[in-house]
Amino acid sequence: MTPRLCRVRKGKKNMTIFSLFSFAGGLGLFLFGMHVLGEAIRRQAGGRMKRVLEKLVSNRLMGVLVGAGVTAVIQSSGATTVMLLGFINSGIMSLRDSIGPIFGANIGTTATAWLLALNDISGDSLVLRLLNPDSFVPVLAFIGAVLLVFCKRDTARDVGTMLLGFSVLMFGMDSMSGAMAPLSQSESFKRILTVLDNPILGILAGFAVAAVLQSSSASVGIVQAAAVTGVITAANALPIIMGVNIGAGLIVLVAGAGTNRDAQRASWVYMLHNTIAALVGLVPLLILEGAGFDGLYTPVNAFDIALLHTCYKALSTVIQLPFVPQILWLTGRIVRSAPEDQKFAMLDDNFLKTPAVAVARCIELTNEMAEATRRSIREAISVVRSYDAALVKDVRSLEDRIDVYEDKIGGFLVKLSGQKLSYSDSREVTRLLHSINDFERISDHARNVVHSGAELQEKELRFSEVGQRELEVLLKALEEVVDLAVDAFLNEDTATALRIEPLEQHVDELRSDLRSRHIDRLKRGECGMVESFVYTDILTDLERVSDHCSNIGLSILELRRSEYAPHSYEAQLRAADSHYNQLYGEYLAKYKLP
Repeated sequence: MTPRLCRVRKGKKNMTIFSLFSFAGGLGLFLFGMHVLGEAIRRQAGGRMKRVLEKLVSNRLMGVLVGAGVTAVIQSSGATTVMLLGFINSGIMSLRDSIGPIFGANIGTTATAWLLALNDISGDSLVLRLLNPDSFVPVLAFIGAVLLVFCKRDTARDVGTMLLGFSVLMFGMDSMSGAMAPLSQSESFKRILTVLDNPILGILAGFAVAAVLQSSSASVGIVQAAAVTGVITAANALPIIMGVNIGAGLIVLVAGAGTNRDAQRASWVYMLHNTIAALVGLVPLLILEGAGFDGLYTPVNAFDIALLHTCYKALSTVIQLPFVPQILWLTGRIVRSAPEDQKFAMLDDNFLKTPAVAVARCIELTNEMAEATRRSIREAISVVRSYDAALVKDVRSLEDRIDVYEDKIGGFLVKLSGQKLSYSDSREVTRLLHSINDFERISDHARNVVHSGAELQEKELRFSEVGQRELEVLLKALEEVVDLAVDAFLNEDTATALRIEPLEQHVDELRSDLRSRHIDRLKRGECGMVESFVYTDILTDLERVSDHCSNIGLSILELRRSEYAPHSYEAQLRAADSHYNQLYGEYLAKYKLP
């Protein structure tokens, strides 16, 4: 007879302190295995799941099916719902369109219970023996260890991690079941279950367990492990399942606490869906108990609990789907206030668990930062052309905002880079980290430029007519190089990025020529010393802006290569690229000093 995994069912029939140790160890393995399995799946499938969910629009039934499928794959309704909160918070999905996937996520989370139910398969036929985890889990554990230890590719290592996570999960489940087996003879345990026949107490017990474990799947798994005693009945299991699903919603409420109004309402949809399901489910349960229905008191096994869990979730979804408008109205009553959306709410450590959503939010915020930077430099240039106090104030305000962008996004990206990311997500994090500092420095120089403009106004200084005409050439060239850098960043457009470096080179040369011409005018007494200092400061700031635009363009181009080495790549561009020389010639003719 094949030995059971970590089986402790043989031996003493009485519950001892060692049984408690075994149960605690099994629970630890179970939770660890579930965590490892879920994280590995999310790393490999998270980006694809994100793209699938993004395509959902108004077909609610399809949303239920896709939400169930995504959750069945990533093993966590909470993770799916947090992903949806990210979409809502960033404007990718509306609150109404998220209802179907949220309902579906509640169904999909029951898939774990069916995997755990495999432990109950028994029989002498070859097929049944192969389906029993005792037969295949050790093999999966071995394959997983080989892939994890000997393979270098991230995909293979993640597959190995999945197999090991699943194996540890099943070992933990079996250990818990073995530790609980002696309870079948315990009168105290039977008395506790008799108390839990009261649906209200059962719901409270399930709520407490799920609130502590923060996982409905893990909590139901404990009930399945307890079913080995043979004294768990539907009257015990159903209320606990109801409470478990309510308790699992707490982590979703926490995740939604810092998001915008609609995302907060979506988190309450998750909680209300499970709370309403429990309230509705109580009615027939109490009726059947009052009628003395014997089926409620028949012992159930792990398969029965998985079936009860799935049927309960599916029926609650079917019942509630027609009442979505009422549920939305209720969430509106709960989340009444309409505060201004908190831009950085999604840059919370809770979202590090869903890198695809976190990266998407960082991209969105950095794009906003890039547009704010473009606006700040354009307004600064306008101040140099014609002083405007309102623009000076706005540029200074933009610089403060952009500083906040850099601080918030940069800090979160550093944390995110420490996570296990897919190749595409890792590439995006690198691109963003390279660019946010350059955008912030451009805004700093824009502020310096308006400070120079304000100084001219306060001291009633004017540049010479010739100096202003020459400066205008540089201002126009700078406007274009900033537009190229921002557009290349927003669209990840290498063709646009290739145009930045030749224009930046010409801007450097223009700055040198303007400085030399200005010094000649100063020697001839055509301009004063004070405005000369201001003029030189403006030239320096404009040239530095161009340098940072060059950094942004080169980082986009270099990310197409295996390593980030912008200076060596810049040298290659200038020395060997005929296209570069052609573009440089065009800019030389376009921005020519009078």
